[in-house]
Amino acid sequence: MIGLRLVDPISKIEKDMKVALINDLNLYLNKRKDKVASRIKESSRFWLLSQPEIQSLKDTSIQNSLSSLFGIPVGNEGGITETIVNSVINSIQVKFSKIDKNFRGSLTFSMQPSDFQNLLGLSAGHVTTEKGADLHWLKWLLVEGDSVVVSGYQYDASAIGRSGVGGMVRGGSFRVPPQYSGTISNNFVTRAFAGKQSEIEKILSEVLK
Repeated sequence: MIGLRLVDPISKIEKDMKVALINDLNLYLNKRKDKVASRIKESSRFWLLSQPEIQSLKDTSIQNSLSSLFGIPVGNEGGITETIVNSVINSIQVKFSKIDKNFRGSLTFSMQPSDFQNLLGLSAGHVTTEKGADLHWLKWLLVEGDSVVVSGYQYDASAIGRSGVGGMVRGGSFRVPPQYSGTISNNFVTRAFAGKQSEIEKILSEVLK
């Protein structure tokens, strides 16, 4: 018969086991956070590319599309939308707060600066008119809502412009169509992430199982 005698008090053994478990959990979660970030970014790309605004920006040679309304030169649409989506994706961060002695810890997601400077600072969000004027169309789309952004000119689908399917002519005014217009708190980027809690929880469940 083999006997077993505990040298350390039960309380110390329990404490050591708890510390070891916490250390193992922290090591595991720290290793998996990059996988979580990768999966979140992959899904975020899909959510962004599915937005009507991105689809309309990619609609080449189509009258009244956002690319034609903003006068984006034919052939530039794909590169511009990819630049926008990549800027949002690259801003995503996943931070891991270590589990403490009370088994409390966290994974924090940062999914787009609230001031949108990463997008508003993109040169791809500008076009230059034939007269050399700078038009910051991405700012119009993201934060200007339904307000008039150009006075004295309006879009004419029959005119020949940089997009090849319409241009600006004298008279009236121009604003972003209401179905696409955005504000600082409600635009195509914020809408892309709205209601995605269950999808994010599913990703966490799959990666951290």
